[in-house]
Amino acid sequence: MTLKSIKIFLLSGIIAFSTGACKKVLEPELEYAIEASRLKTIEDFERVLNGAYAYMRGVGYYGFGYSNGADINTDNMVETTASLGNNRPLSQWYYNVGSGVVSRVWNVPYQAINQANAVLDNLDNLKEKIPGQKNRIKGQALAIRALGHFDLMRFFAVNYDRNGSGFGVAIKLKSEVTFPPRNTVKECFDQIYKDLTEAEELLQDIDVPINTGSRRIRMDVHAVRALRARVSLYTEQWADAKDYASKVINESGINIGSIASGVGLSATSINNTTTFQSVWFNDLNSVAETIFAVAVNIGQGSPGFFPSDGMNAYTVSQDWRNLFGTSPTNDVRYNVTYNPSASPAVASYLKYTGRFTGTALPRDGNVDVKVFRIAEMYLIRAEANHRLGNDNDARADIRLIRQNRIAGYNATTDVIPDVLAAIQVERRKELIGEGHRWFDAKRYGLSFNRGTAPGNGDCPATAPDCELNAGDKRFVFPIPQGEIQANPAMKNQQNPGW
Repeated sequence: MTLKSIKIFLLSGIIAFSTGACKKVLEPELEYAIEASRLKTIEDFERVLNGAYAYMRGVGYYGFGYSNGADINTDNMVETTASLGNNRPLSQWYYNVGSGVVSRVWNVPYQAINQANAVLDNLDNLKEKIPGQKNRIKGQALAIRALGHFDLMRFFAVNYDRNGSGFGVAIKLKSEVTFPPRNTVKECFDQIYKDLTEAEELLQDIDVPINTGSRRIRMDVHAVRALRARVSLYTEQWADAKDYASKVINESGINIGSIASGVGLSATSINNTTTFQSVWFNDLNSVAETIFAVAVNIGQGSPGFFPSDGMNAYTVSQDWRNLFGTSPTNDVRYNVTYNPSASPAVASYLKYTGRFTGTALPRDGNVDVKVFRIAEMYLIRAEANHRLGNDNDARADIRLIRQNRIAGYNATTDVIPDVLAAIQVERRKELIGEGHRWFDAKRYGLSFNRGTAPGNGDCPATAPDCELNAGDKRFVFPIPQGEIQANPAMKNQQNPGW
């Protein structure tokens, strides 16, 4: 089968390969594709695989929807006067089946999946010159496909029950045009685990390292294990979550970012490549924390619409700031995220303003989007240990994180009576803007309260609602109307209440 001109639409999208220039690709880019019949060399497959990574940078994926987008609709962030209102349906919870934000977070992961499937569909054509080449390509493609399906499940599945019989998403295993119905939650997780198991095995036997240097912008075996730890956290497979988080912690060689240069933002702290500050403002050289990130280079925009001019459409909420108590600047996470001396709309939210340029604060608007970090693995292991009844082990991981984030922290006096509550607070502090709070609220069964009336607290005057109760239908996004219309198999498979 020959696939022709690029046209990707919803999940039934077509990945096609038109003739393009052959050149060495140093970073993941959406390259000109080539006809499937001409996918033969390792360079051909790498180029198409790089296209899958490039889709992750899209606004509907880690360029916004699955990063900052999964925080602006929570109690972590609030809209500012610099906003043009284009993401207000998401942040104020009045999206529906026809909303663009819903369509984007549905479409773009499927585009990455289809690109990965195009690699897998044609891998028999590859005549490897060095043993391990096929494993390296296939393992990454399977990992991307598993990540895409899991991310879709986070927004659109009715629940995260490992053996659930309710609707999950539509599993796509071929790049050809198909119109499949939604699979059950169990079937989706079965496929995700299957892909992850095979990817992990393949990526332990490859020809060359997938990531070289300090920048980890492709999915290697450690990223696969990190994804499995996260999947098992969501599905409450506690022993598996603990085991895989521990594998990453113990075997990846990636260390948690320190506060060796202090908790403030300075050239010294940013350029010390082992610090937490370097993770966010010197990510081309930082050796700490990052397991896998989506590459963002000059000219490719700024994740989450926090551009180089310093104008913030959204900033951190008062509720998030209150988590840090009366001495917030003692915590490096507060300092890399928020500038209290700035106007809310101008340079107050720092996490995605860009890399350090050597003059004042970062302003180039480019920073890699962190998908998996080692700190999350400690938090996953802590929660898994708590659920397994190992609270002392859970406390040890919480204290380790705090030790590497808070100036003057004393682990011996930190009792941590409520372990789960402590984990939830640490997840909010640590992972803001990285696409976790919305899904954490969904799996914990939390509600959001932004104030008593529009204009009070963190509730903007334009908001139709200031509260979102646990179990509200809006925690499960609707299948986009365009998908329902294009795919007859989904005609009666809309999520409840939509």
